[in-house]
Amino acid sequence: MGFYIVIFLFLALPNIVLAGGPACPRPCNPPDDISQKYWYPDPWSPVLLPNSYNCVYQINVPQGWSSYVVVTAIPTSNLTNATVVQVIDFNQKVENFQTATNEKFYLIAPGGRIKLSTYSTNVSFEFSVQWYSNVAVHQPKFLNVSASDSQPIIVSEPNLLDEYPSNSRVTAETRVSAITIPFDNMFERAEYTKNLRSILIFDGPNENSTCLGTAYQLLNSDRQWASTGKFLTIVQLQPLPYVMGSPLLIQDFESTKELGEYRGVGDLNTLSVVMNASKQASAFSTYSPYASTSECLVNITGTGTLDVYYGGITESKRNLIASYSASSMAPNLPQLLRGVVRTYVLTGGIATVNVNRYGFHCNRMEKNIHGFITSPEYKTNLSLLTPRNSTFYYSAGPFNYTLNVRNVDLSQNKSLQLKITNNKMEVLNLVYNSSNPPMLKTVLSGVGNEMEVIYSSPLDAKKYGFYIDFTATKVNESAAKSFFVSILRFFGLNFF
Repeated sequence: MGFYIVIFLFLALPNIVLAGGPACPRPCNPPDDISQKYWYPDPWSPVLLPNSYNCVYQINVPQGWSSYVVVTAIPTSNLTNATVVQVIDFNQKVENFQTATNEKFYLIAPGGRIKLSTYSTNVSFEFSVQWYSNVAVHQPKFLNVSASDSQPIIVSEPNLLDEYPSNSRVTAETRVSAITIPFDNMFERAEYTKNLRSILIFDGPNENSTCLGTAYQLLNSDRQWASTGKFLTIVQLQPLPYVMGSPLLIQDFESTKELGEYRGVGDLNTLSVVMNASKQASAFSTYSPYASTSECLVNITGTGTLDVYYGGITESKRNLIASYSASSMAPNLPQLLRGVVRTYVLTGGIATVNVNRYGFHCNRMEKNIHGFITSPEYKTNLSLLTPRNSTFYYSAGPFNYTLNVRNVDLSQNKSLQLKITNNKMEVLNLVYNSSNPPMLKTVLSGVGNEMEVIYSSPLDAKKYGFYIDFTATKVNESAAKSFFVSILRFFGLNFF
C-alpha cells in the first residue's frame, strides 16, 4: 500500500496567498478513517501554481502516531539555485529542493510543514499523507555493546526473512554510538538511501524517548550520534520501505569518544575522503555484508598517521591490521583489505585517503609492492560462511612474488593453497593443511604474472584465518625465463 504525509514550514501568516492561485488549505489532521489518504489537491491530479505564489502546508500528527508523506513539486522552467520546496520535520530540521518528484517523508508528533515558493515560474504541485495510529517497535532485536567489543553491530544487515530488520533496542556499557553507512548498490542508489528517512533514532530505551532524528539525517551529518545514557532505540516507520544495504553501525561510545569526526562511507567508485585530525582524531568506517567484497586502500596524501582496523577501534589495538605514515607510505600501497567493517583512523594531521570498493586497484600489479594478504575473518572473531576464499593478483609482465606465512588456522580440515603461474604455467603450487603445515616465517618466492592464495574450510567451521606478508617486484622477461628454467632444474618435470 502507498501511504503519504506532508511537511510544512511555519510562516507568521500561514494561509496567505500572493499573486493569485488557490487559497492555502487548512492544517491537515487525521481523518476518522485513517485507512484513507489525504490528497492535495486531488488524487493524482497536481495543481499548476502561478509565479510569485507562496504557501505553507502544515500536517499535524497526534502523540504516538506517525505519518507518511509524498511530495511532488516540479517547476516548468529552470530556477538557478532557487529553493522551490522546503520540508521541515518534527525536529525543525529542513530539507531544501529545487525540484521534488515523489519525495517521501516520515513524521511523528507534532508533525511537519512544507513551504512552497514558485518565484518567477509555474510549479506543478501535489502531496499526499497517510497516518498510522502507533509508533511501535515491532519484533525488536535486543542488542548489547561494550567498550571491549572489536566488531561493531550492524543494524539492517541484509535478511529477507526479517520484516523489521531495523527495529532494535540497544544497551551499552557506557553510551551508544551510531553512524550510517550509505547504500552501496549500482541501481537506484539515491532512492534507496532516501528511504533512510523512515528510520528514527530515539535517545532512550523506547520510542517515547527524545527522537534524535532519522538515519538519513545521521548520514548527512557526517558525524556520529551518541545517546545521553546507556540506551538507544531504533524504529522504522510504516510503510517499511527497503533500507537493507544502508545499515547503522552501532558500538560503545567509549571506543569512539576521542574522535572529532566519525562517519560512514560507501560508494561504487574510488572515494577521496578528506580527514582533518589537526585537533582531534578523525575516522570513517566502511562495510561489506558478510565480508563478501574486499577494499583497496589506494593511497594517502597529506600528514599524520593512519591506523586501519578490521572492525571498530579498540584501546588494545588487537584488531589493528596496519598503520601508515601519510608522508612515507609509497612501497606499502595500494593494499587490499578484508573484513566486514573497516575503520580508518587519522591522528596528528590532515590527509586525503583514497579508497576503492571491491579492490579493483589492488588486484592488478603495476609497481613494486610490499604488503600483506589476509582472509576476511582474520582478527575479527566472526563466523563467516565462506567455505572458499581466494585472493588473486595479476600483471601484464612478470613480477617476483615472495610469500611469508605468519599465521594460519588449519584446524578442522582447513587448507591454504599458494599458487604462482607465469603465462598459465605453474611456477609454485603448494597446499597446506593440518597434516602438512607451512613453516611459519619462511619466505617462498616465484616469478610469474599471476599469484593466488586460496583458503578453504568446511562451511560451518569457526575460522581464525591467515596472515601472509608478501612482496611483488617487477622483473624483465629474461629474468623470468631464467627463474623458470632454474625451477625446472631444481624440481624436475614431475613438479608440474
